[in-house]
Amino acid sequence: MNNRYRARGQLLFMELYQIRYFLAVCGTLNFTRAAEQCNVAQPSLTRAVKKLEDELGGELFRRERSRTHLTELGRTMRPFLQQSLDSAMAAKAQAESYGRNETAPLHLGISATIEIGILLPALRELARAMPGLKLHLVRGPAKEAMQQLEEGESELCVTAIDEVTWERIDQWPLFTEDFVLFAGSTHSLGSKGAVELSDLKGQQIITRPYCEHAGTFSGLLKEQQISVDGYHELSDQADLGASVGAGLGVGLAPRSSHVPESVVAVPIKDAELRRTVSLFAVSGRRYSPAASGLIHLLRAADWSRHAVAEARASA
Repeated sequence: MNNRYRARGQLLFMELYQIRYFLAVCGTLNFTRAAEQCNVAQPSLTRAVKKLEDELGGELFRRERSRTHLTELGRTMRPFLQQSLDSAMAAKAQAESYGRNETAPLHLGISATIEIGILLPALRELARAMPGLKLHLVRGPAKEAMQQLEEGESELCVTAIDEVTWERIDQWPLFTEDFVLFAGSTHSLGSKGAVELSDLKGQQIITRPYCEHAGTFSGLLKEQQISVDGYHELSDQADLGASVGAGLGVGLAPRSSHVPESVVAVPIKDAELRRTVSLFAVSGRRYSPAASGLIHLLRAADWSRHAVAEARASA
């Protein structure tokens, strides 16, 4: 078994240097100069090119006295072999860079309701401290984001999920915020300093079924027997502000949600709806340097600007 694997490794190595010698001849169209360029004896280079020709099943060069020309096969194979060599060299450079900690990959999952803006200060600081940072950011519903974390597809996850069933999950709460009613600035509810649930009677409601707390708001309305004019469902958080601003309806969302200037956030006096945004990781797993750095930055950050509900409760 081991001998076979060593043979495969040797074959791969031979292929690479054969390709390098072939490309050197392509560039010089002279076997002697190509050998000098590759720092090998000309017979060695010639034998390597001959082996490559045998493997490819035809001549790559045609020699005519002092001149050397690429054959049709040689011209056809040249871009493919160049790509093979470039890929091999890139892979080697990447591996060496990773070994020197020059590359800092980070796979971060965030749920669909988390605004990227609240994480950008920490991500910018991490990128400044780690010039080799390579961020892979994946969005999705909260359950999918947590599933990817459990399966190792992401190192960290930021979401507002309430219930965590796997005991190996580490959770660091970042901040707790309230839900507010978003309405257009020209909407009748947008001009109020605060609203009550009863004010929503006869209104069209924009809902976000992908939200971790989907159904809570409509459940409150049903519980208090407040009939609305209907519901519109969104599948993308980015569409909330535009839909509300255009007068399509009003919507309930976390205060940290990004909305255009044409939309105002109105507190709901008789409904204490809150969520806690947390950072999650898998207990016992070894963190990459980038993941460790982001954990430190997020836990040390000042979240008071977002933690409106807590600040109001303690005032």
